[in-house]
Amino acid sequence: MKKRKITIAILLTSIALLGVIVTQSIWVTKSVKLRSDLLDQNLTVGLKRVVNQIMLLQSNLHNHQNDISEEEESVSEHKYFIQHLDPAIIDSMIQNEFRNSFADQKIYYAIFEIETNEFVICNCTGLDEEILDSPHKAPISCVFQEDQFMLSVLFPRQQQFIIHELQINIISSVIFTLIIIFGFWYIITILFQQKKLSEMKHDFVNNMTHELKTPIATISVASEMLMNPTILEQPEKITQYAGIIHEENIRLRDQVDNVLTVARLERSDFKLKLDNINAHDIIRDVVRKFEINIANRGGMIQTRLNAANMIIYADNNHFANVIQNLIDNAIKYSPEKLEITVSTHSNNDGLTIYVEDKGIGIEQHNLEKIFLQFHRVSTGDIHDVKGFGIGLYYVKRIVGAHGGTIQVKSAPGKGSSFLVFMPFKKIDELKK
Repeated sequence: MKKRKITIAILLTSIALLGVIVTQSIWVTKSVKLRSDLLDQNLTVGLKRVVNQIMLLQSNLHNHQNDISEEEESVSEHKYFIQHLDPAIIDSMIQNEFRNSFADQKIYYAIFEIETNEFVICNCTGLDEEILDSPHKAPISCVFQEDQFMLSVLFPRQQQFIIHELQINIISSVIFTLIIIFGFWYIITILFQQKKLSEMKHDFVNNMTHELKTPIATISVASEMLMNPTILEQPEKITQYAGIIHEENIRLRDQVDNVLTVARLERSDFKLKLDNINAHDIIRDVVRKFEINIANRGGMIQTRLNAANMIIYADNNHFANVIQNLIDNAIKYSPEKLEITVSTHSNNDGLTIYVEDKGIGIEQHNLEKIFLQFHRVSTGDIHDVKGFGIGLYYVKRIVGAHGGTIQVKSAPGKGSSFLVFMPFKKIDELKK
């Protein structure tokens, strides 16, 4: 997929996702407000009902009274009634009225005199200011008299109560929104990974084509020379061209084997042929193969095999390939200062092999990627550094199959150092 199409797809999806989040937020906000308004309405209606019950109680008492004492005459009948109300009766009225709307929630209330703010009945100790400022009030009116008393209720946990009632809807909305966000992020990640993998495979095919064409072309030229009748009179030329064909054939075979080996690593039936091997002997044999090539470039490779215990339980061929790949990698990325050192160290747990060079080094952002399949520090169609991008991937898989680890330390312009740890314990087979 082209970069522009990916950008457009991400932009459109991001807008849609933002729209969903905004819509969900608006929906939750409106739900909370709607529920809050409904509770306010219930409190207002409930207050009026309680006031009506109080006035009805006063009316019934008035109808059953025959006379009024001198003390009662000194104050209005209504005021006397309010001041002598039984708190238990008010509490019962409040609880019965709001029980259904505020299940098991604490409701604070107070009856106070309007002019003095003096409490007559209350259960709101410590909440005097809050109960007086509560928006939920209703006057306890008496016909033909100014309002003297006010009934006020307070529900301090109203917001928490509303959120608790709507928590299933809110939580589900948040969860589904997060799932959508995570899914979007995951799809974008996979999309970029697939795009990167596609580019890496494209580079791999180009590099492989270039690497295979070189020995094929050399073999073709050498073969044509051998077919020339005049070559029969020059035995030394026959030997030379035959040697070139042989060397290029080995080179071609090795390159194909590398690709096939990596393909086998992806299969679950891949197994190591483990045995006790002398790591130092294998390292010396591998180094010996590179000495002439390195010397021809004016470079040097040296070994410091100082490990006290060099016997490991490993696959002979694959261990040799690991060392060969690391040295070959050091040569590729050392265009000028071709100085390579291979050293060993051992402890009670295992053997550590160091392959160090003074080449161009590796940028920090590439250190975690160099062991990925098909990844090459130098990508594209520029063949300044040859290879398929599978060498270090192969090394990591083989070392891991032996129960070992590989680390790299590098800095641009200062070279690289690869540390391979091979444990002394036995590993039966490659485990995926």
